[in-house]
Amino acid sequence: MEILRKKNRLIREKQIVFDGQTWSWTNPKNTTLKWSGLSKEVIIKNIDNILIKGDPTAVFQASVAKKILELVENTADEITDFSNKVLNKITRRLNGDIDCATKKYIIEAKSSLHNEKSIIELGEQIQKYLPENIKTVKEFMNPLNKKVVIVYEDLGTYTLNHPILKELQQKGVIFIKGIENLKKTILK
Repeated sequence: MEILRKKNRLIREKQIVFDGQTWSWTNPKNTTLKWSGLSKEVIIKNIDNILIKGDPTAVFQASVAKKILELVENTADEITDFSNKVLNKITRRLNGDIDCATKKYIIEAKSSLHNEKSIIELGEQIQKYLPENIKTVKEFMNPLNKKVVIVYEDLGTYTLNHPILKELQQKGVIFIKGIENLKKTILK
């Protein structure tokens, strides 16, 4: 009986609803989130539009997504999200965003983590993706418990031994330096 209760609770926790355009999900902290359901075609169009516009921060994110799109083309994985805002359904405030996602990964793209402030902000942001935080973080937004990947270009004078980055690694976050190194992780 206890096993059945745990299984039913797990199913309720992961209940994600799609209405044809928008996904919604209520996390265990009772925060209902919503985000657009993007088709592969829309994702490709959005990536191409950003690459054409040329905003440096967005271009890195789009370049990461384009490479992931190529890497998962002939695998059991597929791109499921790109540059998608996740809103609190009740307050309509931004809960966070998904830079890129596949069936297996949530990918955060950072062209630069060159100062203490950017590393602290990253550490705070990633908490809402970590599966261990499903019951403790009000903004938690990883209902399928995907692995978290951070792709970065530049750490400036810092290393992955920075206490915040090291703690994230200990919690299972995968750090990848540069787009060219994505293949080593995404195809595992």
